[in-house]
Amino acid sequence: MDVRFCARYRGDGNPPSNRFCRSCPARGEACDLLWEQVVTLSRSNGGKPVLLPPTRAVMLPHPKNPDFVRLRINCEWTLPVEDFLHFIATGHAGMGRKGRRQDPSASPSMTRQEPYVQAIVEALGGWEIPEIVKVKHVQRGR
Repeated sequence: MDVRFCARYRGDGNPPSNRFCRSCPARGEACDLLWEQVVTLSRSNGGKPVLLPPTRAVMLPHPKNPDFVRLRINCEWTLPVEDFLHFIATGHAGMGRKGRRQDPSASPSMTRQEPYVQAIVEALGGWEIPEIVKVKHVQRGR
């Protein structure tokens, strides 16, 4: 994980600081609005899975925790808010390896979230939507 992905991030990338986005005091400035769009998208098909073309994945809401959405192909896994926000800042959300937590291309959860996060960005309207632009602005510390 690139620990410089956000000017407000505090931590070294190791648990529990890799989950800092969930408790960030500045989260309401922009990140909550973008993440709420992701959660809304996951709920947008009347309880049925939302397709994420061009991937084979589908997205579903998490039944208990709004800091996650679920993704599924053959198996189901979660996309945490910090993995998505890390991707917005860096363009990376790849698999991490034990002992290499500082790999800047790895997601904070160390799970591979690409190409699914790219498909979510496109489903939301692309990189130029106001919510993504604002999050990137906040992440840069402006």
